[in-house]
Amino acid sequence: MFDPVEFPNIKAEGYDKTSECTRDYNCVAWAANDTSRWWWPIGPNHSGQEAYWPRKAPRQNTLKAFALAFKTLGYEKCKDGSLEEGFEKVAIYAINNKPTHAARQLTNGRWTHKIGRNIDISATLTAVEAGLYGKAVRFMKRKQKTPRTGC
Repeated sequence: MFDPVEFPNIKAEGYDKTSECTRDYNCVAWAANDTSRWWWPIGPNHSGQEAYWPRKAPRQNTLKAFALAFKTLGYEKCKDGSLEEGFEKVAIYAINNKPTHAARQLTNGRWTHKIGRNIDISATLTAVEAGLYGKAVRFMKRKQKTPRTGC
């Protein structure tokens, strides 16, 4: 169950619940717009099988590996998480340079987060910083492929 106490900034910044709990996908898959599988470079998915990871990205829990995974989807490194018309963005969070979480920007500038095996939320980048996820440290963007919703 989602526990906002695990995210010190979320009480002040707020969030909106946008889905029920599911174990079908995790935050990296959600950021990649893939709700059919669990993405992680090392270890099992929710059912004990090896998690999905793009073949062109090394199976390492590093920022470089995560960046290469998103690069397979057409994302390139960018400066920050500011809203840019015509672009989709993702943010990679880390603690001590070890990735912990990924989020996708919505058209309204907020970010959509899949909280582990729990719910999806709409919040700011900093709402989930500190606590379990550390800080958003890498940003990537690609030209917008399809219209996004700002839910």
